[in-house]
Amino acid sequence: MVGAVLLVAPKESGPSTAAPSTTYIFAPPPPAFGPADSVTPARRIGTADPDSRPRPSNVALPVPEGFQRVAGPGGLVTTVPKGWAIARSSGPGSVQATDPADPARHVRYGGAPAPATDLLQSHVDYEAVFAKSRSGFKRLSLGTTQYHGVLAVDWEFEHDSAGVRKHVHSMYWRIDGIEYFVYAAANADRWAETVPIYHALIDNASP
Repeated sequence: MVGAVLLVAPKESGPSTAAPSTTYIFAPPPPAFGPADSVTPARRIGTADPDSRPRPSNVALPVPEGFQRVAGPGGLVTTVPKGWAIARSSGPGSVQATDPADPARHVRYGGAPAPATDLLQSHVDYEAVFAKSRSGFKRLSLGTTQYHGVLAVDWEFEHDSAGVRKHVHSMYWRIDGIEYFVYAAANADRWAETVPIYHALIDNASP
């Protein structure tokens, strides 16, 4: 993007837990940024929701105060809090930004070629495996919604780690064969103050 915004490139770092995705790629960001459409309430597993194909219109969005615009794998662009440490995640198609004052609080974002499995079913299957390795796992939501005019999966859960309760909320959607995602995690006692960060990720993500 020429003369528009500064995109923050990730730094190298060590491994971290992967978010559900597939093959790791980097690609140039899209030429503009999609609108901050509202997200409709998630539909639960088993309800029909046809995959609609309209693409978001491309308009420049202002960066929220206290945030910076970043580019991730697959050409995803979003915003993260200023000053958070940005590094590649060990997961395919994933970048992580971590709160320097609280390493347990972080966000992930990116995109990779979508698997052949149905969007919702792929995450139902992943959850079945993921839950077995997480003590105290509890699903809060897992279902479909509309995001930027396309079908998306909304997944929220909690689990225990080293005696601490963790809270995670993520969203996944597919456009032109790429599955994009945004993801936020924090200790449960700090989740309420992390919610606005998650919504900033969602509201400012493109495509």
